[in-house]
Amino acid sequence: MTLTKNKIKSLVNSSKAGHGKETMHQGLNYYEYKHDILNYRLFYVDGEGEVKEELNRSNIKIAHSFFTELVDQKTDYLLSNPVGINTDNDVLEKYLKEYLRMQFQKVLRLAVKHASMKSKSYVYAYYDANDRLRFQFTDPLTVIPVHDDHANLTSLIRHYDRKIQKDNQEITITKVEYWTDKDVTYYTIKNGVIDLDLSQVINPRPHRVIIDPETKEVYGKTMGSLPFFELRNNDTGKTDLEPVKALIDDYDLMACSLSNNLVDFDYPIVAVKGYPGTDLDPLIQNLKTRKTVGTSEKGGIDVKTVDIPVNARKTKLEVDKESIYRFGRGFDSAKFGDGNITNVVIQSRYSLLELKCNEAETYLRELIEWMLTFILKDIEEKHGQTFKLSEIEVEITRKMMVNALDNAEIEKIKASTEQTRIDTLLSVAPRLDNDTVLAQICDELNLDFAVVKAALESQDYIGLGDTDE
Repeated sequence: MTLTKNKIKSLVNSSKAGHGKETMHQGLNYYEYKHDILNYRLFYVDGEGEVKEELNRSNIKIAHSFFTELVDQKTDYLLSNPVGINTDNDVLEKYLKEYLRMQFQKVLRLAVKHASMKSKSYVYAYYDANDRLRFQFTDPLTVIPVHDDHANLTSLIRHYDRKIQKDNQEITITKVEYWTDKDVTYYTIKNGVIDLDLSQVINPRPHRVIIDPETKEVYGKTMGSLPFFELRNNDTGKTDLEPVKALIDDYDLMACSLSNNLVDFDYPIVAVKGYPGTDLDPLIQNLKTRKTVGTSEKGGIDVKTVDIPVNARKTKLEVDKESIYRFGRGFDSAKFGDGNITNVVIQSRYSLLELKCNEAETYLRELIEWMLTFILKDIEEKHGQTFKLSEIEVEITRKMMVNALDNAEIEKIKASTEQTRIDTLLSVAPRLDNDTVLAQICDELNLDFAVVKAALESQDYIGLGDTDE
């Protein structure tokens, strides 16, 4: 179904207003430390029952960037090593190197990070001015997907604003691209009116515009399908913020409230009974400088202090923090436990992050296969050779922190056990035939029996079961 100009304008205006993208904006805000606590205000009811804003009390606002850590942690762990694209076909491997450069890895990283923040992200394939196949990340906040009844992506709208100077005034023009499986149509929205973009020489424009190097003839070519891929964050289509937003807000509130209490009640309250004067300034000055104040015969001074429930708030903050990492399925790197950090302990702390990355990896592999499909088509077109996707293996290897000392102890025990087995085998070697002994040693050392035996047969040696006479 082709969208009309007015329908496209309506969808763009709705997207720019944030309709249907509230959680995306929320995820981006929390990643950039723009939490709800920054809009926190204090109110009180005065003597006449009117609600008024409290401007005299402390109102500290600190955004604690747990979500930023969770998103970066997931991205860095899932893509801690560059994605490996391997093949046993030497010719294909040579061609793939032309495409799998740093830009390829950067696109994957941006796609995963923004999907975490905004529930999904987009990658699109295009040909640059030199007719080279390229991939680029696209912000989902600027994308309006159009799906069919089976949830398949059939067309897509992309929009962005540009500011221009006209008659000494700055005017905002919205650039709009309407992509289908055949071409892209460019529009501009200015003063509420949508029209074809006259700055585009070819409009609608094919996916690829190719200039014949000999005849200089210009012709268009489709990429065969809609050149956009929608990367989902998880099975539920939610952001990584949604499970922990309330917990982060509570942590912000508890921490800031504690700071406010410490600022507002860091000094004692002095209750003076029988003070003869009416002006409190001399009283305050005398207390600060001379530490004394005069009262009547029946007067006196009573110093009051406020007990701030610091321990209760600290406990609440720890509970919130633990819940944030638990329900955010992250790794609390500041948690040391009892100091016995073995590899088993480390793996258990990574278990929730591992589960989250397993889910994300499923969708990431779909994206990579989609990109490889375009790459194989481009190789076939430019080199005249056809390869199958099944010839390529995608390797995603995660790098976990380890206890090096623990690993060294394990290797030491393993080597000691191996040596004991070999010593035992050699002690009974005189009672066994040479092939049996050699086969057992090769098995212990993980060597190829046939290769070792062939090497030994090519030189003179004394058998393990032989003795000199």
